[in-house]
Amino acid sequence: MDRSESFRDICEELADAEFALSKVDEAPPALREARRAEWQELVDRLVGEVGAAVLNTDAARKSGINPWPPR
Repeated sequence: MDRSESFRDICEELADAEFALSKVDEAPPALREARRAEWQELVDRLVGEVGAAVLNTDAARKSGINPWPPR
């Protein structure tokens, strides 16, 4: 994973989206719920991309372990 620039990019995007979601309560009340839904949707999509990337590694395929979805 540390050699994959695209994986690192997804992880950085996920961190940014999670940070934005954590700050959504600071948004003006009229925009708060719409922004929360947008950020949550992005976080969910990026978590899915990270999970898919992990499942597509040689180590995951060789081990036969399915780490997704998390418990």
